[in-house]
Amino acid sequence: MNTERAEQPNLLLLDTGDALVGGGALGDLTQGAAVLEGMGMMGYDAMALGPKELGLGAEVLEQRLAEAQMPIVSANVRRSADGLQLVEPYTILEVGGRPVAVIGLTRPEVSVPADFEVEDPRAALERVVPEVASEADVVIVLTNLASQTAADYADMVPGIDLVIAALPAFQPKEIEETPTTGTKVIVAEQARSRHSGRRVGKLVAVLSSDGRVEPESWETIAMDKTIADDPAMDQMLEGYWDDFWGELDTE
Repeated sequence: MNTERAEQPNLLLLDTGDALVGGGALGDLTQGAAVLEGMGMMGYDAMALGPKELGLGAEVLEQRLAEAQMPIVSANVRRSADGLQLVEPYTILEVGGRPVAVIGLTRPEVSVPADFEVEDPRAALERVVPEVASEADVVIVLTNLASQTAADYADMVPGIDLVIAALPAFQPKEIEETPTTGTKVIVAEQARSRHSGRRVGKLVAVLSSDGRVEPESWETIAMDKTIADDPAMDQMLEGYWDDFWGELDTE
């Protein structure tokens, strides 16, 4: 699969989070390990930390973070024990020789595990966006916030070029743009029961000389049976199933 990635050197593969668990099957059975390994095989460039990942608890999440083959980012999650950032707030990626900042934002939930503190997302953006402005030509916010909430924040905090968000009230078919800052907002799929991974969004855009993201096309693609299974991925998943059912047989 990384062979295909090599053929598209200016491709970014990103995930808004809530990806490792909560979708049923192997993700939940392996506490996210199987999903994370699959994302590594696919060559993901970054993932935002979601509240479902926080639900794994400090010990398991620390193990998953150590296993990750891509940056998992969040500007607004801290460890309760010492108040330090749980993960890096952003990562700088290179696209076509241009530095692109990807800031992670985690959705605050009513109930947050005691191991973690989730800061107000707007306050985190106001702190981090000016910091990355000197390091990157383009600023992307990658978040599991509801898309309208994320768009509202982006319209209050200048300097964000693109928001990739989650949980729309309905499935948008077009790229949206905030009225004040002109930030582009996209979301790949509408939240439904076990919807994770059923669709992938594909944005084709040009990075202009003055650092703007100029979209050429946007679509959401169903991950259905018309897409052939990857043999290496099948083998990896079968190994997890064999290990899991083997453990059950010995009990």
